[in-house]
Amino acid sequence: MLPLQDKLQVYHFHNGSGGGILSVIKNLISFSDNSKIENHIIYTINKDLQNEFKIEKVEKAITEQIYYYSSKNNFYYTCNQLAKLLPNEDALIIAHDWMELGMVSNLGLQNRVVHYVHGDYEYYYNLAFKNASIIDSFITVSKSIKNNLIKKIVHRINDISYLRFPVQNVESLEKSTKFGNKIVFVGRCEPAKGYFLLPQIATKLNAYSKNFEWHIIGEESKNKKDELIWPNNVKVKFYGSIDNKKVLELLSNMDFFLLPSISEGMPVSLIEAMKSGVIPFVNNWGEAVFELIEVDKTGFIIKDNDVDEFVREIVSISNNESKMNEMRQLAIEKANNLFNPQKNVQAIEALFLTIEKNSKNNANKKYGSRLDQPWIPNFITKTIRSFLNG
Repeated sequence: MLPLQDKLQVYHFHNGSGGGILSVIKNLISFSDNSKIENHIIYTINKDLQNEFKIEKVEKAITEQIYYYSSKNNFYYTCNQLAKLLPNEDALIIAHDWMELGMVSNLGLQNRVVHYVHGDYEYYYNLAFKNASIIDSFITVSKSIKNNLIKKIVHRINDISYLRFPVQNVESLEKSTKFGNKIVFVGRCEPAKGYFLLPQIATKLNAYSKNFEWHIIGEESKNKKDELIWPNNVKVKFYGSIDNKKVLELLSNMDFFLLPSISEGMPVSLIEAMKSGVIPFVNNWGEAVFELIEVDKTGFIIKDNDVDEFVREIVSISNNESKMNEMRQLAIEKANNLFNPQKNVQAIEALFLTIEKNSKNNANKKYGSRLDQPWIPNFITKTIRSFLNG
């Protein structure tokens, strides 16, 4: 429990990949107004893959630090250097991925740890299971993820909470620029996001009289080979990775949001689209999708990414202006109600402040190979790995 008059120093760890997880971290900090909490961010960047990383200044973050590491290093060296960025063992670690969990377990740190389970994937469930002994509390981003996680670690049922993350509201709700023909995709241009289905949908939509426009926002969307998969007679514009303010500006002019992902947790982009009055069409990736989308009311759920069904639903709604306006308003109301930024941050921070400090086990090696031992000097491990990897 937090001592009286002390401030809880909360340290979020992020791997620098951007996307929805970073949006969650930014919003958790930006909408915080609790005088008992100080928020910090540590970015862990693999310098073998990324030479430079630019910090986007997060409002209300007390500090933002970058830690560059090499995958060739002895993992104990990496952990020890990373741990130096924490002020003391009273700091609360918010783990969004594996490295910070590995640091706590391998070094036997006594800091309290909250593990955010962001996705309905085996990766996240395995991460929680593997590191359960050093995690004090789990936060899931959907009810279905909570239920699935309980099945994996039923003995920790009392430590697993489903708390909706905050998503900023969209100020302008003017829809005068909406004509029922602008389709937007926000995400990485990769198969897991269903990106390569979009040109197929676009081709079939061209058989109808609507002059549909496609707007692609996300990582690698400026790659020329991605552009080549689109037919020449389709109007498509690529924006690449842009800041959130610009994303929201673009969404305010869009009509339909397509997300044919194979699997998701709770996509921030979907919630932002709904708050902007953009009607969503998403693949049925699991139970979490039904928390947001009521079919034919706040959006459409397409079974098994059926291209023809995408096309039928888009054409049908685009020809019904009154129905479009009704669904836009319902989508806005649903998203605003469930993902109120101030209310959701208060609930999450209330949990942070009530986590009891328990004694953890001694150092327990969870990550690393035979070259990752506390007694092996880093230069030896690094030299051997450099030689083996060429």
